[in-house]
Amino acid sequence: MPSPVNPLSFFHAAATVPRAWGFIWRHKRLWPLAAMPFLLNLAVFVLAFWLSYTYLGGWIRSLLPGGEGWWWAALLYVVLVLVVLALLALEIYLFAVVGRIVSEPFLELLTRRTEALASGMPPGADWADSGLMRDVLRVIRQSLMRLLIYLAVMLPLLLINLIPGLGGAIYAVLAWLVTAYFLALEFMDYPLDRRGLSLKQKGRYVRGLGLGWLGYGSSVLALGLIPVVNFAFLPLAAVGGTLLYLERPLPRD
Repeated sequence: MPSPVNPLSFFHAAATVPRAWGFIWRHKRLWPLAAMPFLLNLAVFVLAFWLSYTYLGGWIRSLLPGGEGWWWAALLYVVLVLVVLALLALEIYLFAVVGRIVSEPFLELLTRRTEALASGMPPGADWADSGLMRDVLRVIRQSLMRLLIYLAVMLPLLLINLIPGLGGAIYAVLAWLVTAYFLALEFMDYPLDRRGLSLKQKGRYVRGLGLGWLGYGSSVLALGLIPVVNFAFLPLAAVGGTLLYLERPLPRD
């Protein structure tokens, strides 16, 4: 993997999600474990986007100031698109947390098996740990803690929308960066948690990836925005995070 300060690390990490698709496709043992998060993902996404498009459209337009002239109308539409993308980023992270909690046993086993296959472990090594349910409950608890931290950061950012003119654009950029970071933290959590890292240590590890966390998190976020493909959001993000970790393991691994 390129150095964290190398701009290529952004693109290398961003390509992890497409590589995850190829990895799952090549290893048929992963298909059953990827199928359940896929189906649960489908149900949650349909509900989430129906609610967002039903109730958020009018609210978004109410945030935009009025004006006359074609240039003002063009600016409004640009800001509208940016605000919609920012709200979708918020929605995707909320979905990631909810979907992950619902699918946690399947995703935990999926990432264990991914790590075993990618590391060349013998068959069955991915099932050897008898503390699976204890690990699942701990991961769920930390996911909820991360969600609270994410909301504590994102909700004040909403006030930036009140700044006339470019407030919506500034908010959209900041929302994308924050969401990309938390998505990287969320889906790289599996291998990091298995190594006993605290939430603070996990954050330090992800930030240590330099531009890598932004590339990977942005790739996961973009995946959530692509219709139909986003139904595979959870398994691809989880496997991608595991593969990315194996390229930059902790020193004691």
